[in-house]
Amino acid sequence: MSDIDVHHLAAAYALDALDPRERAAFEAHYEGCDVCRTDVLEFRETMAQVAGSLSTPPPLSLKDRVMADVAVTRQLSPALAAPVPAPSRRQGPSWALLAAAAVVVVALIAGVVAFNGGSDDDPFNDELAAVLEQTDSRMIELDNQSDIDGMFKVAWSPSMGKAVLMGEDLPVAPDGKAYELWLISGDQSMAMYILDPADDGQVHRTLPTPAEPTAWAITMEPEEGSAVATGDIMFISEV
Repeated sequence: MSDIDVHHLAAAYALDALDPRERAAFEAHYEGCDVCRTDVLEFRETMAQVAGSLSTPPPLSLKDRVMADVAVTRQLSPALAAPVPAPSRRQGPSWALLAAAAVVVVALIAGVVAFNGGSDDDPFNDELAAVLEQTDSRMIELDNQSDIDGMFKVAWSPSMGKAVLMGEDLPVAPDGKAYELWLISGDQSMAMYILDPADDGQVHRTLPTPAEPTAWAITMEPEEGSAVATGDIMFISEV
């Protein structure tokens, strides 16, 4: 893959639309290229700005449709069945694919903003957009290990040292109890002291990340909090 080809992958990298071989090649080039680092940052900032401009109050049916789609949509890129031949020097990225990926990313960000009320003045939306526009940002949905409804997602950026927790469609915690987020790093589990009872069926919080996570988990804890988990793991995903 030529240096020119690698430069052309900045947009696809920002959209997480590269296959493993292309990602490895771009990341090897990325750290030493001011142009590509700037391009990736600007692409991410543009996605966040576009999402903000689309943050209008959604129809009542939108959330049900989106959550139904999430339940049946693959959350990770599928493994390649066979190695993909390296592109020729004349071969550029598929701009149709990039356009489609851009629409998906903008729709996902706009959907999260819509769930949060669609207000440009909402501090939670601002924090979420700030995290998502970082070049090292990640977002995962935690696997439901319990028999309750609802879902949790965590977005975070190691460079910012900040994470955003999004819980939706949750049952209200029992009296004296609250949902707690745990940052798992290696063999250590750290309570994030979210301690939210989800009175409105939602948990929307921002928090610092004192360590690089290897997993995130949710338990039900006493409302005053606990430094050691006392409840069963309800949601968890490795990073």
